[in-house]
Amino acid sequence: MKAYHTYSAVDVALSLLKHATKQGKCFTNLQLQKLTYVCHGLSLAHFQRPLITDDVFAWKFGPVVPSVYFRFKCYGAKPITERLDISLDPESESILEDVVAKLGHLTGPQLVELTHREGSPWKKVWDGTHQKIIPDNLIQGHYTQIKNSGHTSSL
Repeated sequence: MKAYHTYSAVDVALSLLKHATKQGKCFTNLQLQKLTYVCHGLSLAHFQRPLITDDVFAWKFGPVVPSVYFRFKCYGAKPITERLDISLDPESESILEDVVAKLGHLTGPQLVELTHREGSPWKKVWDGTHQKIIPDNLIQGHYTQIKNSGHTSSL
């Protein structure tokens, strides 16, 4: 049986920043939150394994991984300039590279809008006031549906 790895969400975020730099892009904390979440969802759908060890929460502006939020909140809405050479396993790296290529051009507000659409895991969990965990099985089901349909209307 093939061993798989899960990572801290901060390591995944740092790896996303590495891929952004390689592709000539930069991310704000808001973008990094959403893209970390998308990568986790795609790992659950494609490889039936979580990418991150952290819980994903439904916050007002969509799915958030608190450790990533607090690690990079000092940047506010400015692009994150911090870079560390974090490497993940090849399957995980391929997800991150693909997500940066396909979604890295979207702004934070555009990514928030996609996570707030009807049918998204965030929409199913968010009650308008309380921060709640978005269960991995809900995320996996949603991203499996996206994978099987070949397109998405929500993240």
